[in-house]
Amino acid sequence: MIMKPRTAVVVGGGIAGCSTAHALAVRGIQVKLFERHETIASEASGNPQAMLYPRLSGDDVASQFALESYLYSLDFFNRLDLNSADFNQCGMLQLGFNPRELERINKVSSQFYSSNILRYVTAVEASVLAGIDINNDALYFPNAAWINPQRLCQRLIEHDNISLKTLTKIDKILINNDLFEIFSNEILLSTSDIVVIANANDAQSLGVNLYTKTHAVRGQVSIIDATEDSKKLKLIICSDGYLSPSVNQQHCLGATFSSECLNSEINEDDHLANLARLNSISNHIYENLKSNVKGGRVSFRCTSSDYFPLVGELLDSYLLKSNPPRPNARTADLPWIKGMYLNLAHGSRGFTSAPFCGELLAQIICSEPYSMNPEIASLLNPNRFLLRKIGLKRLAKMTLNSKTINIS
Repeated sequence: MIMKPRTAVVVGGGIAGCSTAHALAVRGIQVKLFERHETIASEASGNPQAMLYPRLSGDDVASQFALESYLYSLDFFNRLDLNSADFNQCGMLQLGFNPRELERINKVSSQFYSSNILRYVTAVEASVLAGIDINNDALYFPNAAWINPQRLCQRLIEHDNISLKTLTKIDKILINNDLFEIFSNEILLSTSDIVVIANANDAQSLGVNLYTKTHAVRGQVSIIDATEDSKKLKLIICSDGYLSPSVNQQHCLGATFSSECLNSEINEDDHLANLARLNSISNHIYENLKSNVKGGRVSFRCTSSDYFPLVGELLDSYLLKSNPPRPNARTADLPWIKGMYLNLAHGSRGFTSAPFCGELLAQIICSEPYSMNPEIASLLNPNRFLLRKIGLKRLAKMTLNSKTINIS
C-alpha cells in the first residue's frame, strides 16, 4: 500500500504555491509554506486584480486544458465562499477586433459549447451586455470573473495544516535519509517528506539542477481612474489586452508582454501600449480615459517554451543524461528524485491554471486517480523538455510518477 506523505514544504507563496499548499492541507498533510517577500502574492500573483477566463482556439488539447482549468477554478473559488468585493463573476467579452480574432471566435463558437460557458454575440448584443458601445462581434463568457489576488491567496492558506514563513529565501534543498532538508543562508529551517518548488522564475536558485526551459516575461498593467462614462462598463473586455470594470473607482488595463526588457521600473511607453490596446476595445472609452493613468505595476511571469505549466515529480537530470534509459523503459526504471515536485510556469493565466494544477499535483502526490483527462495531464510533465532533448519522446508525452507504472 502506498502511503501519502505526512509533511510537505512548499517554496513560493504565489498562486501556484498557495493552491498547492491548500490542496495538500485538505488531505491532512502538514505543510510549511516559505515566501521570500514580506507578504504572499508579491510577485506575478500580486496585481490589483486578476482576470479569470480561458483563451480558446478550437477543439485542440491546449483549449481543452484552458477550458478545464477555467471551469475548475470557477467552481473552486465559489466553494471558498469569498467576499463579493474580492471575487466577482461579472462576465467577459472577447472581441473579434481584427480578421484573425474574428475567425478565431467564430471557430470557437462553432464547437457547440453550452451557453453557460460561452456564446457568440453581435456587436449590438455586446454593447447591451457591456453597458458601453462595442463595435465588434464577440465571444461572451457569462461566468468569467475578476479576483483580488492577495485576498485569494490569503484565503487559500487559512488552514490549520498550513504554516507560513515569510521573509525567508530558500537557497538549498538536500536529501538526507529520505527526508528533504530545507536551508536558507546555510541554516537548516525544516525537514519534510516531500518538497514542492513553486517559486516561478526563482526555481533555478535552489541548488537543484532543473531543466525547465522557462523564461521571465515582463508585464506591466496600468491603473486608470474611472470616469462617469467608464463606470458604466459592466464586465471585462478583451482585445489583445483587457480592461476591467471599475473597482474602487479605478480600472485595471493590461498587460504588456516582453521577454526582452527585464527592467522592473514603470515604463511610460508601456502605459501608451496599454492605452493603444484600450483604443482597440473602445475608441470612446479610450478618449475618456487616456489622460487618467494614475499608476501601474510591473511583474515577471514565468512561462515555459511551449506555454504549458510544469507540474509533477522530477527526474534527476544528471543521472538521466549520464545514463539514458531505453526508449521503452518502465517508469520505475527512471532516476526519480522521489518526493520532489514542481508547480510553476503558469504565465499570464496563473489564476486560471494554478488551482487546477495544484489539485492535480496533490492527486499525484497522494496516489489518487486523476480527475482530469490523462492526455491533458501528460502535457504538463515537468521533465518533458529534458526527455525530448535526450531522445525519449515517448516518455515526454506521458504522465509520469515514481509511485506507479500506470502511465497514460
